[in-house]
Amino acid sequence: MTGVYIPAALRGNLRKYKYAGTDKSLVSRYILQPYWNTIINYVPMWMAPNLVTLSGFMFIVVNVIVTLALSENLTVPLPSWCYYMFGVFLFLYQSLDAIDGKQARRTGQSGPLGELFDHGCDALNSTLTVICVSSALDIGHSYWHLVSLVCTLGNFYLSTWEEYHTGVLALSYFSGPVEGILGVVAMFLATGLYGPRFWHQPTPLLALPLYQTFIYLSIAIIAFNIITSLINVVHVKRSGAIRALGGLAPFIGTSALVAAWAMLWPPLVESHAVPLSLYVTFLFGLLVGRIIVAHVVKAPFPFTNVAMVPLVVIVANLAVEKATGIRAIPADMDVTVLWATVGWSALAYAHFAKDVIGDICAELDIWCLVIKHPLHKKKV
Repeated sequence: MTGVYIPAALRGNLRKYKYAGTDKSLVSRYILQPYWNTIINYVPMWMAPNLVTLSGFMFIVVNVIVTLALSENLTVPLPSWCYYMFGVFLFLYQSLDAIDGKQARRTGQSGPLGELFDHGCDALNSTLTVICVSSALDIGHSYWHLVSLVCTLGNFYLSTWEEYHTGVLALSYFSGPVEGILGVVAMFLATGLYGPRFWHQPTPLLALPLYQTFIYLSIAIIAFNIITSLINVVHVKRSGAIRALGGLAPFIGTSALVAAWAMLWPPLVESHAVPLSLYVTFLFGLLVGRIIVAHVVKAPFPFTNVAMVPLVVIVANLAVEKATGIRAIPADMDVTVLWATVGWSALAYAHFAKDVIGDICAELDIWCLVIKHPLHKKKV
């Protein structure tokens, strides 16, 4: 059976794929690597690398479920133990996310499915964790929540775009998967100790609340990483740089549409941050997932995204109302349409994941969460 996302003519490239990555982080090299090299020895050899990845991701899912169960609109402060748990679980996610590649090598299971599965979970985590962060900073009902979503996804999108064009996943001296996550872990622990309102007090020497300082600092770091990605791609592509830069259009266009939605319908951010976050999670998850697949099989860069369809329709409806006062979709249907959009994007992402995982497993004769062909050699 022919899948939708991997052309039959390109499936042979799955067998040729080899992961390439660099990590310049000093924290990773001198502190975390020794820790990761130790804990990998406690992972049983029968455990599939993707199961390690999924186990880590489930910690993030638990964090989000607890947040939504106790603060549906991200406006109610959570008990202190929640924020401590968020910090610990996020650190555990980082740990398992870091050793899944080590587990793949020690069990002889390295391959393209591992990168897709790993990056897919990372993409979803990037947005889902923002839900917990907004609760901790008490900004879930403000435009700062939307800013945090877009900036976090911008960093991840640019890294994926860079990997597609350079063939290398490059982590800088200060990267999201390492220092970024550790910074968020520290923020969660501080919130557990002092409470969310702590972040609304003035920053010493600055006329800004602490949460804004935290976000501006994050934006500055993300901007540095984005500039680095741009420089790396332009350097590698040279004469084809303009064409490569066109790959930023899906992210820019999608971000602009989400921003337009928020401006044309303010309740989206003020009262419905949770469904907005869930929609953006699956929307961008599908966006970067398709780039990763294209990178692995050497397919043309993907510009389309079926999850964008409802976004375009909604913004067009609101724009027409702004210009003419006429609505095709009644105002009393806005919330229903929003949740329907979440469902559409979730189904689109689920279809993508099932289709791609099925194709890769069939082509390489492997299973996703279980080791089908064990490596029969002694553990080193």
